Amino acid sequence: MQRTSYFRAVSRELLLLLCLSIAGRPCAQVLINEVEPAVTNGPDRIELYNSGSRPVDLQGMRLAMDGRSHRFEQSLLLGAREHLVLQCGGTRSATHPSPAFKLPRNGGTLLLVDRDGSTILDLFAWPAMRSGISMGRSPDGASTWSFFEQPTPGTANPAGAACRSTATPPLPSAPSGVYAEAFDLHLEAAEGSTLYYTLDGSAPDSLHALRYTGPIRMEAHTVVRAKAWAAGQLPSAELVANYAIGHAERDFVAVACAPEDLFGPSGIYHPGTQANHTRSGAEWERAATIQFVGKQDYNGAVGLRLSGSGSRGLGKRSFKVYARKALNSPAQGLPMPQGAALREGILRADASPHAFLRNLLMEQVVVRNALHVEVQPSTPLPLYLNGQYWGLYRWMPAKNKAWLQERSGAEAVDVLAGPALQAIAGKDAHFRAAQMALFKGAPLDSLQQMLDVESLLDLACLDLWTGRGDHDLNVRCFRPRQAGGRWRWVLFDMDLWAPANENSVERMCSATLPETPYIHQLLAHPELHQGLLARLCALQATALAPNTLLPLIDSLYGAHATELMADHRRWELELGNPDPQRVHAELRAFAQARPAHLMRHLAERSGHKLRTVSIEAPEASVAILLLEGLPLSSGKHEVLAFEGVPLRLEAKVAEGHELAGWKGAQDAGDHARFDPGRTRSVRALFRPLVP
Repeated sequence: MQRTSYFRAVSRELLLLLCLSIAGRPCAQVLINEVEPAVTNGPDRIELYNSGSRPVDLQGMRLAMDGRSHRFEQSLLLGAREHLVLQCGGTRSATHPSPAFKLPRNGGTLLLVDRDGSTILDLFAWPAMRSGISMGRSPDGASTWSFFEQPTPGTANPAGAACRSTATPPLPSAPSGVYAEAFDLHLEAAEGSTLYYTLDGSAPDSLHALRYTGPIRMEAHTVVRAKAWAAGQLPSAELVANYAIGHAERDFVAVACAPEDLFGPSGIYHPGTQANHTRSGAEWERAATIQFVGKQDYNGAVGLRLSGSGSRGLGKRSFKVYARKALNSPAQGLPMPQGAALREGILRADASPHAFLRNLLMEQVVVRNALHVEVQPSTPLPLYLNGQYWGLYRWMPAKNKAWLQERSGAEAVDVLAGPALQAIAGKDAHFRAAQMALFKGAPLDSLQQMLDVESLLDLACLDLWTGRGDHDLNVRCFRPRQAGGRWRWVLFDMDLWAPANENSVERMCSATLPETPYIHQLLAHPELHQGLLARLCALQATALAPNTLLPLIDSLYGAHATELMADHRRWELELGNPDPQRVHAELRAFAQARPAHLMRHLAERSGHKLRTVSIEAPEASVAILLLEGLPLSSGKHEVLAFEGVPLRLEAKVAEGHELAGWKGAQDAGDHARFDPGRTRSVRALFRPLVP
């Protein structure tokens, strides 16, 4: 393998020298003078240069690469000693179209072909290059070449000593991570190199950074960014290392960004008009690095923006992180919970313990019970911003087209967002038809061809149970853009809950305009009416039952109590957050009180009387009993249900047993149905199989 790599490197170098020797022929008047295959922001660039003493008309000439070409169809005069910059990717200038192809950043060969279609006027090859640099002739028109740390499109290439390699990056004496005690960090570099480093999150350069002359004392959380400089070489790749001192072993995420890009007048964190609400979009993205220390492994350059809407005015803000080729981000993408790798991720601030615990609880409810809504998987991590502790965050994928394609396995998706359900990917025509069918009370089988009805019902149940105050604003749905693709909902931002005794049913039904999840329309539909009530009964007997939720709430709080308290101390004065212990107690109280209030309000709205049905579930070694598709734990369950709304039971019988029948329910083999208004107890009967 090493011999193969060596010969490949030698072959590329020989090709490069051959190309430049051809390009340097005296008869070549128009030359490929500079290429920039990895522009940081914008299209790749090619610069042509007329090295002769007379103008040349480029009409009829072609640029060719990898079987693709660009022909100058119209007259285009390039004057003597003049430069012409072409922006690749089909960008049009004021006078002529540019090449439709892009320049490969991992190396390539570009030819300039004469009007006869066969004579090669010039040929230029380049090796793999990182973004932000170019390669060209030094000086203009010469046969000698150089890398340029500062590209010079449209202007003269610098002359002088050629730069034909990259300095070796520095090596730290200790890897990034958590250390119990302070220590001295040593940086090693190749002989003849000079190291410069920063400790404030800014990118190192030879003018403003600190010159490394000896070990750096690590006494608190510190981010070290360092590069090596050497004569005749490009600066090295950057070393970014984060060190947490004096902590117990733990995972964390660290972001480093130039302080002026965060807190300066033009920084993304600086308070702007309307508390920074206007500072969004590509013009408010800043270059940064992100490093995950612990189970997830990633260390690389990224783009950084603020995320969210109302939270932008708070001191603790969410971030959106972009892995971009133009920034030399690692090609594998950002590591996500559940093993995925995507190009965008979110560091969600969860500005209060309420927000953190509520969001995390609902995420776990959905995942553990395989409910029919999509939810962003998250990993709670402490965030260090330029070496400063910034609180407890949750790392998660962005709820965008790429994530939804990955979740659905579809090649393309339509995605709608916001209260108006505007298309942010694809189109909305299919949804508008489905929505209209729902409003008109179309039969269930017709709706199921367009909507994932189970997804809509689960969204409605969870919105009702939490009494989510902004259910009408935090809306997102999607469908695979293919035949039979149905609309499915995403559950997110589950932090704004109503009091346990609030009549959320009446509030959601009294909206002037139809609002997702369409509680009024669901209750008015003859089939969905019963489906919604039955599903909510089952959820409150299983996934949302107090005896299920209370241990989960305690487990989540216990796992993150230390970090919640640290976050509370960090932001208490600025945000006025409640004590996490109090929030934990309030969440427990809500889980215990909410079911009775919600069921009473639904009974009043729907006209169905409440009834209690006793359902006895066997031991798991005998069978699993499913209520409306949700598993009941073994033992006796007192299920609060609605008279006139039949419930479905299903028995998943374990090996060595068989179902003997049902007591108190209409028998249909492994399935049974019963009306809570006509029965008070239901039991499945099993018997062992005799060998």
